Amino acid sequence: MPISNNSYYCDQQFSALQLAKHTLENTEFEACTFIDCDLSQGQFKTCRFIECSFEHCNLSSIEWGYSSLESVSFSHCKLNSVQWSNADWGALSIDAPVSFNSCELSNCSFYELTLKSLKLIHCFAKNVDFRHANLKQSTFTGSNFRDSEFFQTTLTECDFVGATEFNIDLNSNTLAGAKFERFEALNLLTSLNIELCD
Repeated sequence: MPISNNSYYCDQQFSALQLAKHTLENTEFEACTFIDCDLSQGQFKTCRFIECSFEHCNLSSIEWGYSSLESVSFSHCKLNSVQWSNADWGALSIDAPVSFNSCELSNCSFYELTLKSLKLIHCFAKNVDFRHANLKQSTFTGSNFRDSEFFQTTLTECDFVGATEFNIDLNSNTLAGAKFERFEALNLLTSLNIELCD
């Protein structure tokens, strides 16, 4: 099914769309599913996604163009080099309106975003900017955070069980009530400039 500007789609499945570098404007999707679609380097300008899911899609370098995302899930998707601050998150969202499962999120930015209860599970999140973000009560189980930045980030009650390669400074982030596996939690001590002895 082709997609056009200034349209409304409800309960539709879009498979194998080839829309790389394509621009879509003022279009609303409700309860739609995108499967095996290439939307990389595209632009969604002031679009709206409500209860939609993306599965095995390539959305790397997508520009959200102040589009709104409400209860949107991404599974086994490529989402590298995405500036998530360019989406319209709305002022009334209590919990994060997006979730990620087994996705690639390298070189993304969540700078200064409030995304409480975010689910970022079994993802590869290399060199991601989480600075000044509020991620309270989020779930990061099984994700790899190699070279990602956490600074003045609220990580209260977050679940990092199974997460790896994170570098989180205890002095510049809020971690009260967060959960870590014992071995990986040793990474947290590197910021204290102490020596561990057996």
